Amino acid sequence: MRRSPPDFHRIRRRASTRCRLRGVPLERELGGYEIVGRLAVGGMAEVYQARPLPTTTPAAGEGPEVVLKRLLPAYRNDGAHVKHFIDEAKIAVRLQHRHVVRTFRCFKAGADYLMVQELVPGRTLAYFLDLLIQAGTPMPLPAANYIGWCLLDALAYLHGGIGATPPLPLVHRDVNPSNVLLSVTGDVKLTDLGIAEFEGFPRAEAGALRGTVAYMSPEQVVGDTVDLRSDLYSVGVILWELIANRRLFPQTNELDLLQRVRDAQVPLLESVRAAIPEYLARVVRQGTFADREKRFQTAPEFARALQLSAQRNGWPLSVEALNPLLGR
Repeated sequence: MRRSPPDFHRIRRRASTRCRLRGVPLERELGGYEIVGRLAVGGMAEVYQARPLPTTTPAAGEGPEVVLKRLLPAYRNDGAHVKHFIDEAKIAVRLQHRHVVRTFRCFKAGADYLMVQELVPGRTLAYFLDLLIQAGTPMPLPAANYIGWCLLDALAYLHGGIGATPPLPLVHRDVNPSNVLLSVTGDVKLTDLGIAEFEGFPRAEAGALRGTVAYMSPEQVVGDTVDLRSDLYSVGVILWELIANRRLFPQTNELDLLQRVRDAQVPLLESVRAAIPEYLARVVRQGTFADREKRFQTAPEFARALQLSAQRNGWPLSVEALNPLLGR
């Protein structure tokens, strides 16, 4: 039995900030910032919503509220983790793109290593995808097409070698719905460069499995050399899930998931959702080929295919495509 479609207007009202974790004691301030709430805790860092104290001079571009990312206290004296955190910040502060979350600065306050980042009031794409799957209501095709195009626009920027001399592609390596933010005004932003690396210059030992397994490319999951085409595969998987309204690789156990991702047996979209435009289905298919030589070779090439998809179907390639999700 299909459930009633979600009330997207209600979702928008609830999404004024990302969900704050409850029941966890908070410091009142960190590094000259008042803590509003804890947003997330990861394997290496925790993320807070914060606002600068009156005595703090914000960095250029900072809003009245920001995201404060802190290296977990357990790793303060771990040289490898400290270096990893600082390396991420050195990359992130160079980036300025409409579809990439801004990082304003990185600094040390007492024993803490901190990054100040843009606050995007809204929810993650993973939140919306889970909601839609539970409701049995597929994401509108224009919205899925536009979100994919935005991600590819961000990747075209990263892959262009911004911040490197000579220019080197920056491979994100962890493009997944939890790292995509949708704001209440329709901004689509890619975040979390925690495992990003310049192509050809890995930041970790060869073969290390880093990232979100269900969205890894086959070459990434087996520990082969990863290039920009791995990020493109991840976008293909996201598009497939948004359109199919189901997870491509639902996790049963770790070994099974690794094998399914390695084999990259992606069902045709036409077999899981009716009335898919043929051209869009072919675009997603090419984005999820196991053989990277058969995929789109660059983000602009993939993005142009989604642009043509929008033109063929009369869909807006703008924030208007997200109106159903924004309650407009």
